[in-house]
Amino acid sequence: MSADVRIRAPERLRVAGSSLWLVLREAGQSFSANRDMASAATLAYYGFLALMPLLLLVIYLLGLFLQSSEAVLAGVEDLAARLFPSFNRALLVDLLSVARGRAWGLISVVLLFWSLMPFAGAIRAAVRRIFRAAHRASFLRSKLLDLSAVLVLLLLFLLMAGGKVYASLGPVRLLARAGAALACARALGSAALAVGVLAFFYRVFAPGKIRLPHLLAGALAAAALLAVVRPLFGLILKYNPNYGYAFGSLKAIFLLLVWAYYTFAVLLFGAEVVAMTQRRDALLLRRLFAGGPEARTSRVLLGRFVRAAADGEVLFREGDPGAEMFYVLEGSVRLTRAGRELRVMGPGEYFGEMSMLLGAPRAATAVASGPGTRLAAISQKNFEVILGENPAIVFDLLKEMARRLEQTNRKLEAGPPRD
Repeated sequence: MSADVRIRAPERLRVAGSSLWLVLREAGQSFSANRDMASAATLAYYGFLALMPLLLLVIYLLGLFLQSSEAVLAGVEDLAARLFPSFNRALLVDLLSVARGRAWGLISVVLLFWSLMPFAGAIRAAVRRIFRAAHRASFLRSKLLDLSAVLVLLLLFLLMAGGKVYASLGPVRLLARAGAALACARALGSAALAVGVLAFFYRVFAPGKIRLPHLLAGALAAAALLAVVRPLFGLILKYNPNYGYAFGSLKAIFLLLVWAYYTFAVLLFGAEVVAMTQRRDALLLRRLFAGGPEARTSRVLLGRFVRAAADGEVLFREGDPGAEMFYVLEGSVRLTRAGRELRVMGPGEYFGEMSMLLGAPRAATAVASGPGTRLAAISQKNFEVILGENPAIVFDLLKEMARRLEQTNRKLEAGPPRD
């Protein structure tokens, strides 16, 4: 068999656009189904409880390498300003005085680390639900993963806070005067850094191995949304300065919680994009089993899965290994066993799934029996994703398998036709 659709250069943009729309639409539906806004509220609460210990650790560790308290305060203040609009500087001054006003021991540092563990565990649980991870880690392994995540978060905060100190050095100040071109380069560098940090964040908390393009897709989506949400939130505070007035002296805390809520909602949507990009092929092929019509955009997207078979072409023989199954789009396929016809598969029907799922040899021979036969080839990995996420399709599959088994048994019991 040969590839049925060769995508021309002008159609590549259409394919990319259709694929992007599919991923974003499915990510939005999954975002709603997984109740990610509720998860974002939970993470905002955990994040608020973890923020002060995290910033305190950052101030303490930066103070070990920097003699100037002003440099430490400037670095952490720049970090807070980038992460949280209208962050209260008085909180940082209080944290700095706490970090300088007491003797730090190993037990104090360990307790601060431990206070961050529930936050890391809440993020891992939320992302785990998004990726529908079936395997659950043991208690010890979960704690080790949470500890690793805390160390990574702390390292990221230290790098971002230390960047302000590095930017205050003489050579960097001289480069900053080089003109608009360098300013543009710095802006692009900041955007690339944000995407890189987000991709690294998803890599740390996502279960299993995730390919870099999939991580970048989610990171780009989250970075784009943050670039929109942040100025909108700033406009709300600018034109509605009394926002949160009812909380009185706790207004700064209220604004911090609200911003954390929106931020985590964006981060979870980015995780949905990573998960949907990873499952994109299965999402596309799922339409076939859902019984929906094959639209023009679907035909273009299905191109790399579709194969054309000439009349009389053997697709596989009885006893061959079964690595994939087939869905008939057009034409027909005749299934035979020991030279005897078992069934003719038409458009909308599929075959070859039993040997693929069981890892057993093919139980029949498949031959294209009409001109213009087109088939969609489905791998075991994609089919398992489809079955795992769509109980209705599993039920329909079981009914179809039972019906086919009954028909095959009837034909075999009837014996060979008489002359």
